[in-house]
Amino acid sequence: MKHTKTYYRVWMLIPFFALSCTEPFNLKSIEFQDVLVVEAVITNEVKYQEIKLSRTFSLEEFTPSEESNAEVAITDNAQNIYKFEEKSNGKYLSIIPFGVQPNKDYTLSVTTKNGKLYKSQPTQLPCVVPINNLYASREVSQDTGNENMTIFVDDFDSLADSKYFRYEYEETYEIIAPAWRNPECLAIYGPVDPEACAEALSRRLCYNTVASDSIIQLRTDNLKQGRSSSAFPVRVISRDNPIIRTRYSILVKQYTQSLEAFTFYEILGKFSSSESLLSQNQPGFFSGNIYSEDNKNEKVIGFFDVSSISSKRIFFNFSDFFPAETLPPFFGDCTPFEIPDFDIAVARLEAGEVVEFSHAPGVPVLYIEIQCWDCREIGTTLKPDFWVD
Repeated sequence: MKHTKTYYRVWMLIPFFALSCTEPFNLKSIEFQDVLVVEAVITNEVKYQEIKLSRTFSLEEFTPSEESNAEVAITDNAQNIYKFEEKSNGKYLSIIPFGVQPNKDYTLSVTTKNGKLYKSQPTQLPCVVPINNLYASREVSQDTGNENMTIFVDDFDSLADSKYFRYEYEETYEIIAPAWRNPECLAIYGPVDPEACAEALSRRLCYNTVASDSIIQLRTDNLKQGRSSSAFPVRVISRDNPIIRTRYSILVKQYTQSLEAFTFYEILGKFSSSESLLSQNQPGFFSGNIYSEDNKNEKVIGFFDVSSISSKRIFFNFSDFFPAETLPPFFGDCTPFEIPDFDIAVARLEAGEVVEFSHAPGVPVLYIEIQCWDCREIGTTLKPDFWVD
């Protein structure tokens, strides 16, 4: 995942606002607690599992403090120990790939560089619930009347033991530069330069991948016996969003959770905005399932989440749902325009904001925003391994 940002800002303030006040003032933390932050989602996928450690930071600070040089391990009730090593500041990966197994208790332990020991409650893997049906549908919003493309997960087994789910997604979309041209590949003024032609061709087609950054959850424990739930919208995309302009793909990951994990993320979602899952200012404190062995009253932020995971990917073209209809606008205005001021034109060219679109004798030079001519400004030419044209 372009994964969620991994830090907390924690403080306590006594705010006072005076409507008549015109003098600027600087907010400061009145009380600040240096608290360990643990992000640990372990799944049944056999892979190098990842755990992130950091510290809370105060209102006056702008960047997190990663917790480095810690000893991290997961132990199951069969006394198997899975050790982790730090790969970058605060990011720890298991030394060997592994996946958690059913009917086993797993416990996380963290010993920080100052010798403090933290542990999680023993946690078991919930039953695996696969994604049975993932599909896209053209919908009309009842609230706004606007058309959207909605990605649904459907066909839940209401008889299954697991009822709590969290979703993440990675969406990948194709970018075709609408103002792309390839005069370098045309033998108009002489032999074609192969390198220049290859460079021109690379500007036309790109791809971009973006991960979800919000908490998306579903509970199905209120379903009637023997009845499947209605479709659940994981992602809603405006009809005019340029990411679906040509071809679009989404990989949806379904985490089957315990009630405790569901509740933790539900509370976390209420504290966080959609802009960032874990980096928002936390106006209070709520505990997870991790505690200090040395001081039971010490606060620890985070949750040791043992989840089973299922994933599914779909593709669709804009024309599949909107045949013969106008494409969504591109990323920016791709209408050629004049820049009357020569100095401004030179400055924007040097800044890489625009390129010359046409330059003919006796007519003004027309410019165009660079991403309309070169898709590499907003994507990469590297075609994903999973991509299907």
